Amino acid sequence: MTGLYIASKILSFPGAYIRGFWEQFTCKLLGLPVEIPGYLRIDEACGHVEHALPKKGFAAYLIATGPGFMNFNSGLFILLAGFMNLRYMGITVWDSVPLFILYALMVYVGASLLCSAFPLVEDAMNLYDLLYRQKKGNIIGRIFAFIPTVITYAGAYLEKYCITFVLVAAGVTAGFLF
Repeated sequence: MTGLYIASKILSFPGAYIRGFWEQFTCKLLGLPVEIPGYLRIDEACGHVEHALPKKGFAAYLIATGPGFMNFNSGLFILLAGFMNLRYMGITVWDSVPLFILYALMVYVGASLLCSAFPLVEDAMNLYDLLYRQKKGNIIGRIFAFIPTVITYAGAYLEKYCITFVLVAAGVTAGFLF
């Protein structure tokens, strides 16, 4: 399964690279040491940064959800901008070659950002462990963090088994076909 995961990350390399950048930026903000530099390594952490696990609840929440939040928001808007111009505005190669290439690239980059919206499974497990098993943090924070934690935990496993890649590819294809 790791080979399929690496292949999906290489195919969606802009999103994987930007996800790694956001993780390293978040690690720098939190003071977490980055163990192995490089964003697109050929291993099970392709598109992620190997870092020390945070010991506090908020830090674990931020490292698990922050980079994915940035990737999801920017990816969704870039994908929609390119998709709307290609599908609904009807921009074709015959109208303008540079615009068509720009919008096709926007669809690709936006989809690749959406493919890399979830953390490593270790980060999601650490978040759940700190907030709900060890009960670090206040009760109000744990209540508000419950739904993002569940989404992050489930999404980490979906991304590990390349299901997010398949879902985004199927969604973009269905958008152009129907």
